Amino acid sequence: MPAEPRITLLGPQREPHLQDVVRSLELEGCRFATITAGWREREGEDEVLDAELGGNTVNLRLWRLLQQLWEADPELEAADRQRRHVLGEMQELYVIGLQKAAEALREIHSLESRDERAVQMATDDVLAIMRDMDDRHRQRVAEVHLEFYATYEPEHRPAVTEARFLVGRRIADCDAVVIPGGHVGVLLGSLHIANLAPALAAPSPETAENPDPAPTLYRPIIAWGAGAMVLTERVLLFYDDSVVAPAVSEVLMDGLALTRGLVALPNATARLTVKDRARMAVLARRCAPRLPVLLDPGAQVTLTVGGEVPTGARIVDPDGKVVRHDREATG
Repeated sequence: MPAEPRITLLGPQREPHLQDVVRSLELEGCRFATITAGWREREGEDEVLDAELGGNTVNLRLWRLLQQLWEADPELEAADRQRRHVLGEMQELYVIGLQKAAEALREIHSLESRDERAVQMATDDVLAIMRDMDDRHRQRVAEVHLEFYATYEPEHRPAVTEARFLVGRRIADCDAVVIPGGHVGVLLGSLHIANLAPALAAPSPETAENPDPAPTLYRPIIAWGAGAMVLTERVLLFYDDSVVAPAVSEVLMDGLALTRGLVALPNATARLTVKDRARMAVLARRCAPRLPVLLDPGAQVTLTVGGEVPTGARIVDPDGKVVRHDREATG
């Protein structure tokens, strides 16, 4: 096993190639903890995943644990249901505002015979509004979560403490962690209730050169789809082909922040109009200073020890062009 655990982000696994990934990461023979809560009711249907990982896996069954928690603690379940209702309304209203801004961008760029500098200034203004909306929404969502945890204190409730102890004991017996995709909100919520972040990594000491270092991993993590998204600092939902017009990418909430400086875009080429440089430039500028990382079929992106994007990963640059990242060029 590698001396310094790292995060590896993959493209979709509809045609699995985990065996090759495990081999390339020198993880053959390891015992894997799997987190399939994003699959919800299908959480236990992990036979293919187990086989790809060599048959030595422990499914943490966070979705099932969550259902058991709600049954054991109806007050906590009701409070969480109310929280999800409020967050759903907040997301819906935030997206309405984003759609209006996206409409403004479309109209600005559809006008003919306009001074290029004037168009750029108008575009910058709309983008500034969108970035401000993203930041405010993320902060307000975080406040709702903090209020829930401060008010109901799950960490002091018997059913929760018992579940966390069980999950911690299971993961402690494993050498690596695998997190597939599924429903990103359910997956992230399950990880938080189970308090998985401290079991995955420890805080790293701050330095003058790096005041916000990524946590130090206890064991390697392999993730794709929603699993890749939840590991990042900020979860972005994205799509260009939508029944809602205009389609617009939206910030959902903070992730576990085990990475630094990136936004995960699973199956990006299938979900984004990557040849539309203007649209992709808007996406890149909304993500900045984080790099939008494309995780298309066949992708295997092993982050640095510090959780950053490695050289060679496919990203979207500020001009909306898909390029290979060069760490030396960007510093």
